[in-house]
Amino acid sequence: MKTVFRPFWSYDLPGTEAWLADMAGRGWRLEEWSLLLRRFTFRKGEPALLTYQLAYHSSKHSSMSPYLSAEGWSRRLQQGKWSLYENDRSPSQISAYPSRKDVLRRNRIISYLFMGILVYLLLIALIPLLVLGLTFNQDAPIRIQPSPMWAATWTAAALAVLLLVLAIYSLIKLRAANRELLQGHTDMKKPPATPKPAGTTMARMKLGWMYAPDRLEQWLEDKELDGWNLYKVGFGGTLFHFSKGRPRRMKYHADYQVVAGEGYFELHQEAGWTRLYSSPFSLQKWTLWNRENPEHAEYPELYSDPLHRLKHARKIAISYTLLFLPMILLYSLNVSAFIDSILRDEFTASQAWNTSIMFLSILLFGSFAGRTWLYYRRLKQQ
Repeated sequence: MKTVFRPFWSYDLPGTEAWLADMAGRGWRLEEWSLLLRRFTFRKGEPALLTYQLAYHSSKHSSMSPYLSAEGWSRRLQQGKWSLYENDRSPSQISAYPSRKDVLRRNRIISYLFMGILVYLLLIALIPLLVLGLTFNQDAPIRIQPSPMWAATWTAAALAVLLLVLAIYSLIKLRAANRELLQGHTDMKKPPATPKPAGTTMARMKLGWMYAPDRLEQWLEDKELDGWNLYKVGFGGTLFHFSKGRPRRMKYHADYQVVAGEGYFELHQEAGWTRLYSSPFSLQKWTLWNRENPEHAEYPELYSDPLHRLKHARKIAISYTLLFLPMILLYSLNVSAFIDSILRDEFTASQAWNTSIMFLSILLFGSFAGRTWLYYRRLKQQ
């Protein structure tokens, strides 16, 4: 028997599966696992060429489909919502694999958590640096206030640094794993590059359009009626490139899909829609579609059911609210503490600066979340 400790096994599922297959090829068959303790226990036996796949299910009690059984898959181990499937066929003989959809959804939730931690820690660290920079520029004396709890202060700082490193490492590993899990799927393929057309062109920037996508759609459609034809969307989805041409009656739709289902892109492309842009980021999965509309015809819709788009708008509002709400609450607590300190102690320029930065951050993140709910309200009223 041999036990191996693998703390970040779930952040790199393809690597873990390859590691288990390599262990089996050397005669070490996985006997049991403890996911809470991150321990894998192996028993020595005969070498075997096996293919493994880890799956995460939304329910603890999930049954394997007969189709997977016919492909040679068997469930080796199960604990909680995790299952380990084993197949003794060579990969070239396997045409079906367990679904990755719930794994990708779980990775997205964890990415949201670590992204929130990362942004908060960076902003918290940025404020003292700005204050120090302002002090140095003004040649003001720096006074260090003695504290009876420097041990606690340095301990908290060390923990913050460790948490920052963990957040960065986790985001990098999750992003790489998601890219490999989705390799070969159509939602990872970029739209074909469009060469720059001849004639007059211009570029316009639209920041934060994802908090009000209906306003972006209307803006693009108005540009088309004025003869400015969109031919490319830059990296990040905020820079829009137009060329001067003929006025066109175009319909645009910005669609939010965390994990696109099978056939999502093919379905809309067969219906006549053209994909102009797909966001490469794991936290925001936006796709921009357009379709030319003939004269005197009704404008087409990406989804025929209005309730379907309203459901998407609600999902957008909830997602961004959950992303920004922790930072809004934490900054609100910090502002309250600064104001209380100002009322009790001497008013200083650094205290005013910190309070102003915190207050502006609350307004900024609050406006992002608020605009998504206004978007949902506009669609609901329609």
